[in-house]
Amino acid sequence: MSNLKQNGQLRWAPSYLRNRGKVTRAQKRAMKEWWPEYGITFEHGRRIDLDECFSGDGPLLIEIGFGMGNHLVSLAQARPDCRVLGIEVHRPGLAAATMKVHESGCSNVRLMRGDARLVLSDHLHEKIADAIFVQFPDPWPKPGSGHRRLIQPGMVEVMKNILKPGGEFLLTTDVEEYADHCRKVLAEAKGWQETGASPWQQYRIRTPYEEKGLENGHPISELAYRLLP
Repeated sequence: MSNLKQNGQLRWAPSYLRNRGKVTRAQKRAMKEWWPEYGITFEHGRRIDLDECFSGDGPLLIEIGFGMGNHLVSLAQARPDCRVLGIEVHRPGLAAATMKVHESGCSNVRLMRGDARLVLSDHLHEKIADAIFVQFPDPWPKPGSGHRRLIQPGMVEVMKNILKPGGEFLLTTDVEEYADHCRKVLAEAKGWQETGASPWQQYRIRTPYEEKGLENGHPISELAYRLLP
């Protein structure tokens, strides 16, 4: 696995907290038994040929920070013609998603553990994805923590390199200030067009996290951008 440090310095501020949550016995068993089937392990200095990891060659959809895997698996079930790649850093979420993928019988899902920006920039080839999904990222709302948000100019450039021309970036958040932050970052970046809606959004489901936010009166913002040719 690659390291976020280069010459002893962090290449960028991580957008997540380490060691969040505990892994249950069932989840540990799932990782042991089924990770070899669905998981992709990466090594420093090596890029992954996803054609060797998936049996099909359909559109590639990437979900960053998929949590417990509800949306990821639902997307894979709704679009069996697509290849669905999930990237998550927290082991409990990876374990839960591994269980759900196995139980669903989906053969078009693969999972990777690590910093998403690191995976996209160092370990995948350019211009391979048709869409990138980010669902309810940590908004880092406390003063002075905004630099740790996932959506930053550097990350936007990384996604730009991964997406095919015409590919789409879709973000959903229940924090209005974070939605405004993302709009500002994308507006200042070159090569993006805000579309307001995307055909991919028809496959989005409400996760338990979103349901809780709605119960608390949080407005849901769905952002959609297309990478210009």
